[in-house]
Amino acid sequence: MGYYGRRYFAKKQPRQDNPQLVSRIEKAAARGTSSLSDWERSFMGSLLDSAKKWGRLTAKQHEVFQRIEKKTDPAHQAAVSAWRSSFTDEMRESLVFAANYYKANPPYYGEVADRILKDSSYIPSEKLYRKMVENKYVQRAQANAQSGPLYAVGSMVTVRDSKSVGGPIRPYRGKDAVILEVRDGLSATKGAREYVVLPVGEIKPIETQERYIKKKR
Repeated sequence: MGYYGRRYFAKKQPRQDNPQLVSRIEKAAARGTSSLSDWERSFMGSLLDSAKKWGRLTAKQHEVFQRIEKKTDPAHQAAVSAWRSSFTDEMRESLVFAANYYKANPPYYGEVADRILKDSSYIPSEKLYRKMVENKYVQRAQANAQSGPLYAVGSMVTVRDSKSVGGPIRPYRGKDAVILEVRDGLSATKGAREYVVLPVGEIKPIETQERYIKKKR
């Protein structure tokens, strides 16, 4: 078999045969009259035509159908309703924090983060909520934010005299500075809270991170 022949057969998808397929599609479509989107209803109609004509679906069609079928299942709908009813104000706060975290640390969940921040009534699925909010990175960022800043506006600090000090504050290692601004913490990295400081004797403020400064002795 030649190269192009191998490519053709490699791309060809297996078929999914099911003698009850037509009945399943009709049942799911009937249950999803009010819960399915316009596209999903149209897709189900197309699937029904294919199932009646060929008695089977492609692997990709079957995969999408299974997702829609689950969406219309009464048990699944009951679980979704229970999840929405149990969604608390505290969970909303955690969700908004996660959305802000992903906006500040792209590229993950960009579109859904926008929706969360723009639509206060939006409740994601339980699976999506847990993936967005309960992962170790957002949990660390939330812990960092809740711990509060170590240094207040107006306090004096000293830039650490260490090789690990990076960014625009590096030339001022070992020098004193005053805190001009404390910014919200949206990083999972310990000590990454941002500050705006003014080194003693300078006229231009500099952005730096908490880990690069220490309390003036």
